[in-house]
Amino acid sequence: MGSMNSRRERKKIQVKKNISDIALKLFLTKGFTDTTVAEIMEEADLGTGTFYNYFQSKEDVLKYCLAEKINEARHILEAIQQSHRGPSQKLSEILLAAGKNFEDNRQLINLYMQFHRQNHARRQSPHGPIFKEILVGVVVEGQEKGEFRKDIPTAIIIEMFMGLLQSTITSSLETPFMDNLMHKLNIFLEGLAVKSIESDTGSNKV
Repeated sequence: MGSMNSRRERKKIQVKKNISDIALKLFLTKGFTDTTVAEIMEEADLGTGTFYNYFQSKEDVLKYCLAEKINEARHILEAIQQSHRGPSQKLSEILLAAGKNFEDNRQLINLYMQFHRQNHARRQSPHGPIFKEILVGVVVEGQEKGEFRKDIPTAIIIEMFMGLLQSTITSSLETPFMDNLMHKLNIFLEGLAVKSIESDTGSNKV
């Protein structure tokens, strides 16, 4: 009995994924508004009514697709946070991983943003809450270990750090996305690092 239930659950998961994959393909080629539930289910070779066994609406499909990508990113970021790397290295890898996630899923994220703009819906950055929670842990670790400055409030550091990705996403520069992000990251880490007294006095010598 348990084996049958397990197979049934696996089949439901597979059908849901198949519907969402087809829907996303149509959203990206035809546009979210112009894609109908009937078209999605025709491509999936399933009855239109079956759609509502898995999703409440097209928006629900869009949220599901985005949630899947965010979940994948979260596992990567959590692994970095829990690693034995130093705080600066963790911040670097977290930002670059988040940047790569955006690049890999740029069309999906843009579609999500566009939908909310068109519908005047309240939205949050799709990666925001998870990203912030992980960052707080890394920044606090860096401050406690004396690697990051304590004179800057943690909340300010987090806001500035998250702004690196946001400003790169909206940048009009011709600099490649990841290069743009890396330049900003290096400047940020330079300002965040605790400078030794020796290096500070040395830099003031004429």
